[in-house]
Amino acid sequence: MLAIGCRDASEGRAHLVVGTFWAGAGEQALQRELIRIAHDLGPVNIEVRRFSASALLDYLNRSQPREGRQPLDLAIVPHDWLGQLVQREIIGELPAERVLVLRQRLIGQALQAASEGRRVFGYPISAEVFALVYDPTLFGYPPRSIEEILATRFAAGVLPFALDIGAPASLAPLVGSFQGTLTDADGNLMWRAATVAEVLRRLAPAWGTAAGWRACRGSDLESLQVQLFAEGKLASFIAGPWLLEALEGSGRPFAVMPIPPLASGMAPARALVGYQCVVVSRESRWGDLALEIGARLVREKANERINRATRRLPVLLRAYESKQGLAGPGSFGFLRALEQGQFVPATERWSEGLAHAQRQLDAFAGRTRPPAPGDVAALLAGSEP
Repeated sequence: MLAIGCRDASEGRAHLVVGTFWAGAGEQALQRELIRIAHDLGPVNIEVRRFSASALLDYLNRSQPREGRQPLDLAIVPHDWLGQLVQREIIGELPAERVLVLRQRLIGQALQAASEGRRVFGYPISAEVFALVYDPTLFGYPPRSIEEILATRFAAGVLPFALDIGAPASLAPLVGSFQGTLTDADGNLMWRAATVAEVLRRLAPAWGTAAGWRACRGSDLESLQVQLFAEGKLASFIAGPWLLEALEGSGRPFAVMPIPPLASGMAPARALVGYQCVVVSRESRWGDLALEIGARLVREKANERINRATRRLPVLLRAYESKQGLAGPGSFGFLRALEQGQFVPATERWSEGLAHAQRQLDAFAGRTRPPAPGDVAALLAGSEP
């Protein structure tokens, strides 16, 4: 369990440090909420310290922070970090009374993602998931399969479909669809090179041309995909909810739906669902205050403001029942994708499997020109065809 720190008059004003890799509007929204919370809690200072994602994980994993730097009391982390943070005894289990409130307020999958059995190790505050964005004026009905999209005849210069072929999370729903599941009996990632190669070969009509290759890998890819879509040069692509604002401002009609399966696959395409969680350090001298801060970030109004700023999906049941924070049809499409998706297990073995998948895709997507479909397997293996 978490250590509980008590504050008395002799200790003066409490000072807590929150670590995050959020930037821009997300960091600003977090700052505003923490200012409100500090004001309500009384003589409390709450400092936000921003890191890159890798630097935050490294900082949390140190047994002692650098000399002269206060350790983190709380951090906002992806839920798939929780397994290693628990194993290394960096964070602890939330008290039962806190968990009881979360069970009453949160969607079930969010709480599961932050749990091991009935033990809960973080406060989920937002969700994210990939879905298919498509132009409804170019399709007579919502696409039923990826092959259906690729076989549709569009005007010259219009790409049928795009995804980030260098990102395991983007390709994973289709790999899982083709082989029937994405996890084995122990919950580990099933990422067989032969299966991934076959899925990529079936997607070759999307990435096999020079224009398609540029739309499916490389730097600033999401901005390019939104631009192509806005210009009517891309019929559909896999995207996250953080792109909704750009899509709404593009002036182009769009619809959002769960990623359709491969027609030749054995199962539906289930996108990976990620959650951002507030965790509390076992070593925080202000453990009681840190727990209260985490709980207040999950309160309805604070949670809605944070998710509006970060363009992520809410985790509170009430948000879905009341439809607050779900403005526009795009949000409902992402909600459907979340409901049909699967959350990433918070285990080190899963993280290792995902890192292996990333290395494979880097070897494939790192080329400047599209390879021949027959060369995919060799490239995934790290060898030249």
